[in-house]
Amino acid sequence: MISITLGRPDALSRFFAFNFTERPRLDFASVAEGRFYGPGAYALYYIGKDIEPYQPLSNSETPIYVGKAVPARPTAETAFDQGPAIWKRLKEHQKSIRSGGLDPADFHYRYAVIQSGMESAVEDFMIRLFKPIWNQEIKVCFGIGKHGDSANTRKNRRSPWDTMHPGRPWADATTRDQSSRSAIIRSISNHLVENPPIADKASMYRLLAM
Repeated sequence: MISITLGRPDALSRFFAFNFTERPRLDFASVAEGRFYGPGAYALYYIGKDIEPYQPLSNSETPIYVGKAVPARPTAETAFDQGPAIWKRLKEHQKSIRSGGLDPADFHYRYAVIQSGMESAVEDFMIRLFKPIWNQEIKVCFGIGKHGDSANTRKNRRSPWDTMHPGRPWADATTRDQSSRSAIIRSISNHLVENPPIADKASMYRLLAM
């Protein structure tokens, strides 16, 4: 049992994060088959073996990406009325992953429907907790969350994620990288040495209890 002191500034986010980690991990390849409703937080987990820089994460409790999804109508009271917010975001990520030459079967996902207004706080807490390498805040291999660039902004440099996983048409239209592939791989390696993946749930519970 984890004791959470409600007087802590992050108490509610920590409580929701603990609830999140108790949710089952699901097959990302089949996410499109089971439409579900509600806003909240979600995470992607790498379970494959083929991408060497990601191998330390494989089958660990450290997600490769954490995100949030907000409802179209924040005042809606039920998950159904708030729409399939998380599901739609996961479908977008699945499309990006396929376009980048990755196999959705090499990923799990986990999600939790959260009260409207709390999504950002929980996402921020989990990013600080897990330091996922695909999140922009961590500055390692970010860019999967980009929705696309217009022709007027293609002079911007390509995101590290798109350099590692080329294939999204609008990203391929960009001519310069923010970082070279070799530099990104070094950054991933250094990050995972400094922030070792969480091996199992027992280790994760200890981290959440700190």
